[in-house]
Amino acid sequence: LHCDIAPQACDNFIRLCKSGYYNGVKFHRVIRNFMMQGGDPEGTGRGGKSAFEGGAPFRDEFDSRLTHTGAGVLSMANSGRDTNRSQFFITFKSCEHLNNKHTIFGRVVGGGAALDALNETETDRKERPIEPIKIIKTQVFVNPFETILDDEAAQKKEEEDKLKEAQLLRDSMDVMKNHPKRSSTGIGIQGRCMQMLKYCCFR
Repeated sequence: LHCDIAPQACDNFIRLCKSGYYNGVKFHRVIRNFMMQGGDPEGTGRGGKSAFEGGAPFRDEFDSRLTHTGAGVLSMANSGRDTNRSQFFITFKSCEHLNNKHTIFGRVVGGGAALDALNETETDRKERPIEPIKIIKTQVFVNPFETILDDEAAQKKEEEDKLKEAQLLRDSMDVMKNHPKRSSTGIGIQGRCMQMLKYCCFR
């Protein structure tokens, strides 16, 4: 996954995978020498929700470093600009005419033979596989977004601990911190001293 280039699409995909959203979901559309499309739990090509609040669509993330070149490109399916939700497709061959139209967020690593076999899938007139192709289960081994959040939380806690230590050090050096006259102007003490001095001198 290209988490550094298409972070929103990757975050969405990882969240959906982790939640089991794709488990048992079919690839409802397969076009030989082009791509296979899935990610819609309804299996119609018209459904699906994002992992974000309310299942709302999210914006496209285009980058010149990523192109639909070669087999195994993982890209978001959409119904127009900024309409990304849960559907995605995997290319069988280059289809660079889709550049800057669909957000590329990853690439298939390994399983080249399986991808070649899927390219030969028999379909009906509506491009639906005769034999269903399903995602059995998704498993997330490492979530870089959670790692970042954990690091940020650890850094914040470290900063808070340092501030507490500094405050404790200042408090330990301030012997008057808990004295009842801590916020006093000192006038009362000074006045009493003057009275005692006057009493001693003039008695």
